Amino acid sequence: MIREVPEGPASTWKDSAAKEWIRPEAIEYREYQTRIMETVRHKSTLVVLPTALGKTVIALLLAIERVEKGKVFFLSPTRPLVQQHYQTFDEKTFMEEGELVLITGKSPPQNRLALYKMARIVFATPQCVHNDLRKGLLRLDDASLIIFDEAHRARGNYAYVTIATYYSRQHSHPLVLALTASPGSHEEKIAEVCRNLRIDSIEYRTDEDEDVKPYIQPIELQWKRIQLPEAHSQVRDKLREMLSHRIRALQSFGLLLGRQPTSVGRHDLLKLNRELQEKIRNREGGHIYHVKIEATAVLSIMHMIELIETQGPETLKAFINKSLFKKALQGSRGHKSILGDPLFNEAKWILKQCLNVENPKTIELLRVLRDQIETKSTSRLIVFTQYRDTINTLLRELEKHTEIKAERFVGQGEREDDPGMTQHQQHEALTKLRNGEANVLVATSIAEEGLDIPEVDHVVFYEPVASEIRYIQRRGRTGRRVSGKVTILIAEKTLDEAYYWASMKRTKKMKKTIMQLNQKLPKILEETQRQSHRQSVLTTSQPQTRLANSKRRTTVEAELKKSIRSELWKPISFQTKGLSRAMTWLACHLPENLMSIEDIVKQAITETRVEKPTIETAIWRLIQQGQLYQPEPGKVRKL
Repeated sequence: MIREVPEGPASTWKDSAAKEWIRPEAIEYREYQTRIMETVRHKSTLVVLPTALGKTVIALLLAIERVEKGKVFFLSPTRPLVQQHYQTFDEKTFMEEGELVLITGKSPPQNRLALYKMARIVFATPQCVHNDLRKGLLRLDDASLIIFDEAHRARGNYAYVTIATYYSRQHSHPLVLALTASPGSHEEKIAEVCRNLRIDSIEYRTDEDEDVKPYIQPIELQWKRIQLPEAHSQVRDKLREMLSHRIRALQSFGLLLGRQPTSVGRHDLLKLNRELQEKIRNREGGHIYHVKIEATAVLSIMHMIELIETQGPETLKAFINKSLFKKALQGSRGHKSILGDPLFNEAKWILKQCLNVENPKTIELLRVLRDQIETKSTSRLIVFTQYRDTINTLLRELEKHTEIKAERFVGQGEREDDPGMTQHQQHEALTKLRNGEANVLVATSIAEEGLDIPEVDHVVFYEPVASEIRYIQRRGRTGRRVSGKVTILIAEKTLDEAYYWASMKRTKKMKKTIMQLNQKLPKILEETQRQSHRQSVLTTSQPQTRLANSKRRTTVEAELKKSIRSELWKPISFQTKGLSRAMTWLACHLPENLMSIEDIVKQAITETRVEKPTIETAIWRLIQQGQLYQPEPGKVRKL
């Protein structure tokens, strides 16, 4: 199909396909994108670009080139992001209705087969494609390109991994374009993504690269140091005293030896919990139960210390009322032991006094917001924080100031009797920010990726995050088309400082890690292909007749589906009664290292008294959300 296209900036793209399909003035010519295109045309590539540097443009250009060779799939983890990419292609190209197809969970399965057949470019959520591949409604042997957006999710048994497996087996020359703003700083995790998606090469750019500098907007980074109030410190000190006593109790059982209580961290306790659970499973003595109770209590005390240091007394109080008391009432002996501890009652009394004193973090946040709005009355800001209870506290404070028009923005999942926000409510909040009805969005991590957030002038971290991925995602919400500002609030001599420096260190480490890994990719890919060949049920022998070919293909597909299905754990039955309680418990007990699902379920039942189907349903949800992944059948660990 030939289209008459007037000359314009789009024609500076030398490729004829771009001239034919891209609308005039739809795309700005950028040198680094051209250089990246030279790689992605010929190799399956992981493209790492900071937010707003045009990953979608690269995907669009490559999709247009490849669409003449076969169908193109553009996969994104959430429905709003899928719709956003669909709209981008619709606005910037001359593709006609029916050539671009949107497939999400709202698309009835009986209609999807027809949509796949008619489409030239399919925009879909990975779970839909994964399900249709397993059911045999879809094959990828005619797919000339698959684009995996937010590719850092391609770990464990996330749907991206299975789709890439099907693609590599069904297509003789698969081509993958994987996109992310940050794959992480750990070589093992980045390598896992590359293995799972069969990546040949990595193209990485930062704000400091010479071919990128002309196109970036400056971002002013500032951090505001806040001194913890004396009353907050007193609560923290009482909790630390509790923690020290209980760690010494664990050491009296011969555990965590050779360590000062202050040097025992969360990672140590999570590891100990797994070891104790294994002993309980093997019925190794009644005293193990008492030790397990102590270890569970220690983890909750650590969490309370983090809340008073990084969030404030209101969020700690909410945790005590919503979680600690609730779990104790549900029969958790570890949480009951905390409530009966005299030191806890002292801490709770001091906490009550804290609530009468203004939180200095909230005061500083208000100052930052008001200064920005006074400087530029049309400003849009996002405040990021970890916890919904902190959001509720901040909104109550912000409502007192008429110049600040704040909107809440959280995920859909239920958390401690908080039902969350529907996609419609999320869309309404973003619309208000976009049209000026609101000027501040107070958000959890749901706003870090995967949503079409309007351009904002200023991003505020209510607390630092240790994850370099989350730091980069948050930071990338400003400075897109115009210069922006990032402010990080840090409570001195608390976990805030540790998290801030951890994210800075990991962010700097990321570039070095990627460069080293890029040199290792040929060997990694070769090993992946050898393993795939050993596991593959496909045969290279040529069929003697059309009938033999048909039978062989049917058998191969059946065996392929069976082999992939066997790798994916799924509950025998689903149950939502008590799901909120199960999700809350899991959020505090996600294993850092590999642990069997069976052990997690047993531990959760023991401590929460929630029924097994509900626990398994909660684990399944976390797997689907990418918070847990399963590198080995039946075993998971935290992502």
